[in-house]
Amino acid sequence: MVDVYAAARRIIEAGFAADDSAFTPGRPVWTAESADLLYKNFVQRPDAGTGSFTRKLHGQLDGVPASAIQLMAELIYLHLLLPRDLTGTTKRKVIGAALTLLPEPVQIPADLDVVLDHGRVKAGVAYLTQRDRQIAWLVRVLQVWKALPRDEQRGALDDPWKFHEILYRVPINAAYSQRNLLLNLVFPDVFLDIASNKHKRLIVAAFTDRLTTPTGDVERDLVAIRDTLDAESPDQPVHFYHPPWADRWLPSAVAAATTGPRGWLVRSARAHGRSLLDDWLADGFCSISFTERLDGEIGGSKAQIVEQLRHAAPDLTPAQRTKTAGVLDRFHNRMSEGDIVVAGDRRGLYIGQVTGPVTQVASTDDLSNLRRAVRWANATAPADRDDLSDAARSKLAGHLSVAGLGVHTAEFATLAGIGEGDDADGESAELDSADVTDLAAELPEPTTDLAERLFIDREWLAETVDLLREKKQIVLYGPPGTGKTYLAQKLARFLTGEADNAYRLVQFHPSYAYEDFFEGYRPRPADDGNGVGFSLEPGPFKQLVEDARADPAQPYILIIDEINRANLAKVFGELYFLLEYRESNIALQYSPGDDFDLPPNVYLIGTMNTADRSIALVDAAMRRRFYFQSLFPGEPPLVDMLRRWLDDQQLPANRADLLDELNRRIGDRDAAVGPSYLMTSRAATADGLARIWKTAILPLLEERHVGDGVDVRARYGLDTLWKALADGGTSAATLTAVEPPEPVEETGDEPQ
Repeated sequence: MVDVYAAARRIIEAGFAADDSAFTPGRPVWTAESADLLYKNFVQRPDAGTGSFTRKLHGQLDGVPASAIQLMAELIYLHLLLPRDLTGTTKRKVIGAALTLLPEPVQIPADLDVVLDHGRVKAGVAYLTQRDRQIAWLVRVLQVWKALPRDEQRGALDDPWKFHEILYRVPINAAYSQRNLLLNLVFPDVFLDIASNKHKRLIVAAFTDRLTTPTGDVERDLVAIRDTLDAESPDQPVHFYHPPWADRWLPSAVAAATTGPRGWLVRSARAHGRSLLDDWLADGFCSISFTERLDGEIGGSKAQIVEQLRHAAPDLTPAQRTKTAGVLDRFHNRMSEGDIVVAGDRRGLYIGQVTGPVTQVASTDDLSNLRRAVRWANATAPADRDDLSDAARSKLAGHLSVAGLGVHTAEFATLAGIGEGDDADGESAELDSADVTDLAAELPEPTTDLAERLFIDREWLAETVDLLREKKQIVLYGPPGTGKTYLAQKLARFLTGEADNAYRLVQFHPSYAYEDFFEGYRPRPADDGNGVGFSLEPGPFKQLVEDARADPAQPYILIIDEINRANLAKVFGELYFLLEYRESNIALQYSPGDDFDLPPNVYLIGTMNTADRSIALVDAAMRRRFYFQSLFPGEPPLVDMLRRWLDDQQLPANRADLLDELNRRIGDRDAAVGPSYLMTSRAATADGLARIWKTAILPLLEERHVGDGVDVRARYGLDTLWKALADGGTSAATLTAVEPPEPVEETGDEPQ
């Protein structure tokens, strides 16, 4: 297993405990001299001009000795270890920008390189968009550290609170997230993996009843609260972003963070081969083109605008009409003063705030006649797309003239410096609406109690939940009777905290289509009462997505039972793309006027019967989009499940021996019979067991052997199996101990 903290410890021991290097052991890199050079050339020479962090870095480190350049690369590595809101590829690109400045090539050691793909913490807006501040603080920390006597350095690396005290000596300059993550990197067993100072304060405020002696130090109080809660629930590690602990503080945090301004990407039109963006920047506005003459003012809702366009622009197709109405609705009705606006071209991104209402003016070729006044924050210094998180950058894709930025608005605002200095404590850079939303939906760790109730090992449940966290979509697959649907429902109920309507179930079948699953036109009475009309109605998946979008602090789960029985490409349509690229957005086939994305708090759990269609027949597209967890009799996690249940219910254990013998005779894991057929009190009696065999198990096996000449009853009948066990089958000893076998008539009765 990749260990981020082991990698961090190597960096710390090489650089903080000595003057060495984890990249090139034996070479003095983490020296006081190198730290001073970085302070002089990087910290004291901030580049406020255009370009990304990496481009600016090239100018700041020009002519700096190789040891200082390599120190910068290793500091960047330390800075990027924990965040999971950047891909490993992006992290390597940033580190590589420093390493390429060295006169001789230096590579990240392979075992340290692989760790970059396994971030653990959502670092937040400030951490990503103000990287120069975070790394400048690390440089200052290193200067202070290298001035300490060696014995004090060693003592601080062995004592978390001495290390904490040294970090707090260094002026912070809004690098709160970096300080929090460095504490966690060096002492993960003491300091929590929480980047946001605001979140830490909110947690302490919500759990003051667990503090016996408050200190007023947020870090000490938070650790004390965590230790108290750990003692209260020893079987479930405390995680403040998971229920039930998140329920005490996150809802108010989410509400506060999502009440800020909305954000919009507005694409500039081109007139005579020239982009109108320069006009926007020079004259302080943004605009869209709209030439139709409507009856009266533009409608106050999208539906009203659609109806107005039906009369004013009859040549528009329904799809064109819907798309145009969506753009008008966003620009005219939903955009408001104070909202963030983003526009861009090959030079970079320009970010500003709306300062006025919609106005209509005459413009060249009618390409810019609906306008809103904008105060551009960086009209002469475009921001670089490379300084955005991967999720925020994906919002720049798409085709709509006006598209919402959603929870990533704060990241764009921070990138342009909008809102800085608003908080008295200097933490305005932690405007983390996106972070709260993303982190709020994290799934809780399965408990020992849940595992015992399901008769499944907790380790397997924990792995399944971890796969769901990572991929957002999993399939539980196995033969009949393995409890796939039951397990999916119990797991969904636990992961959603049993919140009302937070998990739902649909069952696929051969005639199921996109229109049933997502959205489609359905008949309704015509508006005039005569005849039938059609209206676009959401399906169960779209309804769940919209509910999840409105409630970002709550995980939402859709269970798709028998997922392999439908034509998946037909059912998912363009949504297939979003299952793989969760941070992107697409246009919908029936709603082309809206960009659509999947919120991070939406999860899918599918179930698949391998007797119906083998896992080997699942197409590659589905394999890429889902993780698969197997449920086969005789294999973890089902091995001994029936025995555990029988023991819990104080029922005869030989029912488990019987099932083992049956599956041994079947000899095909895809067609094996699962334990749930016998996990019923009816299996306790001979008559009940015979009925289950006659009406459920034998018909299943008869279908499997149609046309192959096998006498199903002779091969799999109860009498045959009991006799095999009595003659030394799977577990004759168990059978003898419980119910000694005797010869019986062919009645299906078990031996008495």
